[in-house]
Parts: sequence; C-alpha cells; structure tokens
Amino acid sequence: MTFSNRSLLLLALVFVCSCSTKKVEEKEIPISPLSEELNLFKPDDEYSYVGYVYPFYFEKTDEFYVELYFKKDNISDDEYSSLTKSGDSILYRDDENCRTRIPLDIAIQKLDFRGMKTLSLFDKNNSFLTRANFVRVEYLDQNISPVFIAVYKADQPKLIKKAVYCIGNLKDAIVETNYQFFEDTLLTKGIEKKMGFTHQYNLEGMHYTFDGKGTLSIINLDTTSAIVLKNTDTYKLIYQEKMYNEYITDALLLPIKRNSHPIILMTLNTPDTDVIWSELLTFDGEKYQKENRQRLKH
Repeated sequence: MTFSNRSLLLLALVFVCSCSTKKVEEKEIPISPLSEELNLFKPDDEYSYVGYVYPFYFEKTDEFYVELYFKKDNISDDEYSSLTKSGDSILYRDDENCRTRIPLDIAIQKLDFRGMKTLSLFDKNNSFLTRANFVRVEYLDQNISPVFIAVYKADQPKLIKKAVYCIGNLKDAIVETNYQFFEDTLLTKGIEKKMGFTHQYNLEGMHYTFDGKGTLSIINLDTTSAIVLKNTDTYKLIYQEKMYNEYITDALLLPIKRNSHPIILMTLNTPDTDVIWSELLTFDGEKYQKENRQRLKH
C-alpha cells in the first residue's frame, strides 16, 4: 500500500467532538541548522508556490502555515510513518491536536520546498499585505486532516488575519483585477441546458464577471465540476474534471495571468465526505489545467 500526495495531504478523519478541558504541553524550540546551510531553498529556483494561508487556530501566535507536498507522487506506508515519527520536539499538544517539529535535514529528503522561501501574502481582494519568511517544518496531527506544514512568520504579523492566500518566490507581474462574484440561478440552469450537462441531485453555480468580456462560471453537477466561459451567446467549456469525484467549493481568481486568463486557486471536496484539498489551475490557451503540487514555473 502506498500514499499519494493527494491522499496524504487530504487525509480526512471523522471529527470527534470533545468537551474535555484542553491540556496544553509546550516545549522550548531547540535551535536548528539554518535552512540555507541545508540547501532547502535553491538560489536559482524557477518555481512559485501558490496556496492558502492557515493561521494556527488553537493557540495565539504570530505564525501561520501552508501545507507541504511530497517530492514523490507515492510513498510507502513505512516512509510516511517514519517521517511522522522523526520529530525532535513537541511544540504543542492538547486532547485533539499535536504539533511536532521535523528536523530540516530529514524534511528536505521527502518534502517539496520549491518556491517557498519567502511568501507574499494577499487578501480576498487580491491586495498585497506583507511578506513572510520560513521558520520551520512541522507535522500537524489534528482531528480532521493530519498534514506536514511549513511554518512562517510575517514581517507585519497583524496583517495575517486578513491573509487568504500566498505566492512564494513571486516574480510574475501583478495585474489589476476586475472580477466580481455573483449568484444567478437562471444563469446556472441556462449553462446546464446550453452545454448539455445533466444532473440528478445537485446543481450549483458560482459566477464571476470576467474582465468586462463575459462570465466565468463554475458549475457543480452531482459528483463532477466544470468551468464555462460565456461571451454574449458563446459558451466554451474550459475545464472539467473526469478522473475524480469533486466539487469546487471556493475559487479565487488571482492577479497573475497565463495566456490572458487569471490563475485560479480552488478549494475542492469529494461529495458527501470530509475530504478537502486545494488545486491550482492555469490556462494553456484552450483550457484550464491543474498544476502539479500547486507550482508555477517562471
């Protein structure tokens, strides 16, 4: 049995409600080797990482984290277990959560750090907030979805609460955006009819004005999702997932473009489950494609 990047990062456990009193265990963080000494980040890095920003919800801190991918598409049970047990200190523990620091010399062997040395943080309106620098790697064993994380500290910590997503190793030009979200049941049904979509149980739509040229619509149908671009009376299917059961539950149109179309950062889930993950889409000239490990190549 092997774990894929998707299953490792999106592993969902049944939520167990607990009314017990939190018992916090904290330890002093020992000094670790500098990340530069381990070549954790390459000076000629050609990639940017794009992902959601997650503050620590179970303690007050100026730090935040982003999720890490594995270097390989699949790793064995033994490799995964060994990495989870490689921590050298417990930074936080309560009845439902545990944060364990992973030594950098071990983390670098299995985890992907491309485009992640310095992050630029943005709010929901695509406004730049502040930059943040890498601090350490942890294994976050939580009651919903255990995950390996990279922890950062922002130059202006007070702005973290406004941050929604980040772009690492930012080199692309930031363009002015003009995308407005709106709901329109009639438009959703009209797209379903025009595109020949069918559904038995669920039909949902999220719509965005598209640079004044039309509408970009995300359509969820039963167990699949699609993105349709509408210009006047012309409809074009520019994305559809056919391999996995997925719903697009949230989407951000970012201020970076590929082939005149915005990069899209999405939150997805498998219908009727707690499995949640994120994906990055770029436009190849004809359709939107998923970028491996949420990386953009410059």
